[in-house]
Amino acid sequence: MAAISALTAWPSGAHRPAVRAPRASTGVCLHDSRTEPAASVAHAFAAPVGRAATRRACAFVFVANLPLLAEAYGQDFASAASLEIQRRLCANFVVSASSDMARLRDDCFLLWHNEAFECAIFEGRAPGEFPRTMRRASRPIEALLAVLGAEPVRAGGIAALVQLHADWIDVCPPEQLGASEIELALWTAQPFPEAHETRADGWRQLYRADMDMAVRLSEATRGEELTFSWRPVVQPGSAATVLYRESRTRVASGRGEQGLLEPDVFMPCLQRLGLTRAFDRTVMRHAVAALRMQPSAHIGVSISAQGVRVDHWWASLLAVLDKEPALASRLVIEIVDSAALPDFEAARDFCVQLQLRGCRIAIRDFGSGADNLAAVQACRPDIVKLDAALLRRAREGAFGRECLRDMLSLCSHLAPHVVVDGIERDDDLHIASQAGAQWMQGFGVRGAERHARIGSPAGGDAGGSTEVD
Repeated sequence: MAAISALTAWPSGAHRPAVRAPRASTGVCLHDSRTEPAASVAHAFAAPVGRAATRRACAFVFVANLPLLAEAYGQDFASAASLEIQRRLCANFVVSASSDMARLRDDCFLLWHNEAFECAIFEGRAPGEFPRTMRRASRPIEALLAVLGAEPVRAGGIAALVQLHADWIDVCPPEQLGASEIELALWTAQPFPEAHETRADGWRQLYRADMDMAVRLSEATRGEELTFSWRPVVQPGSAATVLYRESRTRVASGRGEQGLLEPDVFMPCLQRLGLTRAFDRTVMRHAVAALRMQPSAHIGVSISAQGVRVDHWWASLLAVLDKEPALASRLVIEIVDSAALPDFEAARDFCVQLQLRGCRIAIRDFGSGADNLAAVQACRPDIVKLDAALLRRAREGAFGRECLRDMLSLCSHLAPHVVVDGIERDDDLHIASQAGAQWMQGFGVRGAERHARIGSPAGGDAGGSTEVD
């Protein structure tokens, strides 16, 4: 039988035989056959003698946080989450459950090309030979991820989001799938476990609190409750000269509470859960809609370090940028928490691909971490934004002001544009100007909040209140 090879957009070496947490054993869609072992799956798919099946493209879907859901909420909820992902797959991407899909285990599914999951035709290609664009950023895989993870899973009064991995995989047709192919498919689908796998005291409480926040954010996204403010990056002494406007996403607190939740509150929750990707994609689609509605606007969008790689989550964005270079030239991608970039090589490739399309790259909060310089060297940004702590220290005396001047001098060799962030009052404007600031940003900059309503982005994502000049 043909060997399975992983064709992923993840860095080389990012897969290994994972230490598996106890899970329910495997079964086959569509029935709830969780008690069937993997060997039974192989037997069910045994190929008829002398019959050659047509090769079809195949994707895997892996529910990466299923063991964590079991630890935090119990095995019954984890099993319900698996069945819900199976239901969503069968409802949206499957014509025939027996020939289009296989459930290898509670956390892993295979999905073959069919009329409901259309992708390129693969007949005539050697095994493992996939088009480069499909291998790295495939719109069918993006749609798969977006639909399966769009809503929280709910069971027994609990609501939680699933963390999904999906990619193309070279396997035999379902009727020829054997036990060795199943084991290798499971091995391929599992990413490296995080380095901080050890459970600290209070882990379950923190995980549940983070998940409650993630669910609230998901509900706000679907309920059009996101609000966007836009903070201009301006020249000292000339607030009318704007380099671009940075997007800042807020969400209603909910549950009868007043006010809006800031990214500093909810983004760390998503980062700890590994669930930033869908949110980054949603915010980016809002920004693209704003750029289309404001042909003269230049907009900056923050994305988390987890999203700084060319993969399926960005397939539709890359397609838009290819078709609309004028739009790309007005988009700035701001990388948040650059010191936490998981893979500098992947980050460099991501930045190069976006810059080739006309976008500009900004590194946020430079000077806040020891690895910031490595991130700048990898990403080669067009814009470096200094951490606001540098300006706060400059308020305290001559030493802090000297440090700010030295940092501005250093960054002038790293990027064409350097921004002093954290302007909050009039003396901040004076301190930054005296230090040689080229650009400034902060709530103390005139015109930091401007308001205008825009509608939902194309493609059906939830809309929201957007403030843009």
